[in-house]
Amino acid sequence: MLDMFRRPTDPKEHNYLYGIPALAFLGAYGTALSQGYSDLEQMMYLGSSLCCVGALAGLSSQTTSRLGNALGMVGVSGGIAATLGAMDLTPELATQVAACMGAGAGIGLLVAKKIEITDLPQLVAAFHSLVGLAAVLTCLATYMVDYPTFATDEAANVIKTALFLGTYIGGVTFSGSLVAYGKLQGLLNSAPLLLPGRHALNSALLATNIGAMAYYFMDDSLTAGLGCLGTTAALSTLMGFTLTSAIGGADMPVVITVLNSYSGWALCAEGFMLNNNLMTIVGALIGSSGAILSYIMCKAMNRSLPNVILGGYGTSSTGGASQWLSRAPTQSATLMRLCP
Repeated sequence: MLDMFRRPTDPKEHNYLYGIPALAFLGAYGTALSQGYSDLEQMMYLGSSLCCVGALAGLSSQTTSRLGNALGMVGVSGGIAATLGAMDLTPELATQVAACMGAGAGIGLLVAKKIEITDLPQLVAAFHSLVGLAAVLTCLATYMVDYPTFATDEAANVIKTALFLGTYIGGVTFSGSLVAYGKLQGLLNSAPLLLPGRHALNSALLATNIGAMAYYFMDDSLTAGLGCLGTTAALSTLMGFTLTSAIGGADMPVVITVLNSYSGWALCAEGFMLNNNLMTIVGALIGSSGAILSYIMCKAMNRSLPNVILGGYGTSSTGGASQWLSRAPTQSATLMRLCP
């Protein structure tokens, strides 16, 4: 996808050389694993986390952006390898994992080859929706798998809290990102959808989610737990729609960065409940960087960040997208690169 930004006058690059240290990193893990060493995934998670931190630092500058992109790919590849290495894969499960990974890789390559550079914002929004959906499904599945241990696990309430918050944030991210994609792609009307009493509706949805969370902790049965998680998944999805629909299409860049932050915190909750340090660290990086970028963009557009989060802006402002776009191109590009 970086080839979209290549100019005919740019010198020839040899980015494939980044594959040498990447193969050495993965090869060392594979060799140690084949020798019978156990619990190596934590070391791989640490190395992959450092690569992801380096990726964020590299992407903050145009001169080091390709190095940052390479570090990010190495970090994610190392995390996938460590996760697969830690799993006790049966032939049937290995086949399912390979099929899912192959399908995802194929879709990713197809999208990367067909997408235009002007369509990158809506592509980012579409990817964020997948992160939100994955968070919801992972929380529901984890609750069903870990439910038998909740009665004896002293940390059960902490895990259940992460599951509920992951479901809530994931639902908002899923529907909100789909609305952002639809408005940017022209599938939905870009004008703000000003529903009568929308603020009261959003407040009622939030209060209902809080009530569902209270009942979720009061009733320890499996049926009640799944019912509460399913309820918050549905209500948060509706809330994401009502919040994002109230924002005009011209202001979607800020919305995308806010949703980017949401997806990071959802990923962080997933990592916490799955005891995956890499997911927790990467989620925190994405969540914090998205929040910082949202604040910077709101300042540049003379917006209020609370109004963005609550879906209340887009109808009255003294700034706007035109003010954001009037910034120097290099400044705008630098800020947008902070959004993973």
